[in-house]
Amino acid sequence: MAPCGLKVDGFFCGAIHATRRRVILAIFLLVVPALPALAQPQKVFTLNDISDLIKNGVTPNRIAQLVEEHGVGFELDDRALRRLKQDGANETVLAAVKKMSARYTEERQRIRQQEEETKRMREEEAKRREAEKRRADEQKRPQAKGTQEMARKAEEAKRKAQEEAKQRSQTASLSSSEAAGRVVSLRNVMSTEAGEVSGEVVNNSKQTLRDVRLQILYSWRWKNEYQPGKDDPGKAIYHVLEQEIPPGQTVRFNYIPSPPFASREDGQFDIGVKVVGFAQVFPGGAQR
Repeated sequence: MAPCGLKVDGFFCGAIHATRRRVILAIFLLVVPALPALAQPQKVFTLNDISDLIKNGVTPNRIAQLVEEHGVGFELDDRALRRLKQDGANETVLAAVKKMSARYTEERQRIRQQEEETKRMREEEAKRREAEKRRADEQKRPQAKGTQEMARKAEEAKRKAQEEAKQRSQTASLSSSEAAGRVVSLRNVMSTEAGEVSGEVVNNSKQTLRDVRLQILYSWRWKNEYQPGKDDPGKAIYHVLEQEIPPGQTVRFNYIPSPPFASREDGQFDIGVKVVGFAQVFPGGAQR
């Protein structure tokens, strides 16, 4: 075996026959393109890389050594096994490839499991965040509902106060009986022994009246004033008219006691009616 005369990383010379320079040059030209790949430890061997080493006459032991140093980037399935055997790989090369292929498969499975675990953890994290968001929304919902209810009540109270203020600005306050007599009067008042009272209310003013309040006084008069009894049934009843009375108009009223007065022989009622108050509506909210 003659020296090859060329320096190619020191491991090809044993495979080149020294007697034929033409063959040496041809092998050199075939082997050199594969050297950059072999010079990078991080680059694993492909099926084509191993086939090229076999075809270029690299010894099986050296191929096995390189395979174990660099590893392979494929699985040794039936197709790959057939190709290596067809290219001339012996048991030494096949054993090394099988070993590193198994390691490659394990590494891929490990990476796949890590990816699946990472994906599962991300999904669980997304579900956890979604659950937290849902709980936060559920907690905010009663608070928002309570806030809305408070706002509604406040708005309702404000509206009620405004209406009451408007009513106060549009109506006169209840007047005394003396003032009431000048604005509103009674006529055709009649009563019965059972306590029923009826009559007419006359609006003498130029404004509409409402909430006219009548006092119906039931004064008991004993038949024997010198020997009065102890159960005086006299009382005062206040009756409010529901109708509004336009200026100059008249409205009838009728009051029936409930329950009706019991019939008694020791005396009788003297019934009197008078206006004790009213509300006087002024146009545009002005008061007199």
